[in-house]
Amino acid sequence: MPKASAEIRCHMLAELLANPLFAFIAALLTVLALFLIANPPKRPNEEKAMPYVCGEKGNAERTPVSIHIFEFAFAFLVLDVIAVLLIFSYNALSPVLPLAYLALAALALYSFPVLRRRR
Repeated sequence: MPKASAEIRCHMLAELLANPLFAFIAALLTVLALFLIANPPKRPNEEKAMPYVCGEKGNAERTPVSIHIFEFAFAFLVLDVIAVLLIFSYNALSPVLPLAYLALAALALYSFPVLRRRR
C-alpha cells in the first residue's frame, strides 16, 4: 500500500510539473528573481535627473520639441496597417474588400497634412 501511494504522489507531481501554467509561473518567478538580483533599485542623483542637450546642461523649458518626425511616423503606421490589410484581403471571395481598403488608403494619403502641399 505505501508503495502505491508514493507512486501516485510521484505521478501527481510529474503532472503538476508538466502543466504549462505551472511552467509559465515558475519561469515568471525565476525571471523576476533574476531581475531583482541584477537590477537593485537606484535613486537618481540631481545631476543625472537634469536635462542635457548634446552633453551640455540645458534648460528644459527652452528646449523645442519638433513633431514633424511624428507626423511621418503616423503616416507610415497608417499606411503600413492598410498594406497589411490589403495583403490579407486578396483571398476574399468578393473584390469589394480590397477595393474598400484601396479607397481607405487613398483617403488616408489625401488627408495627411504632411503629404499635402504646404502653402
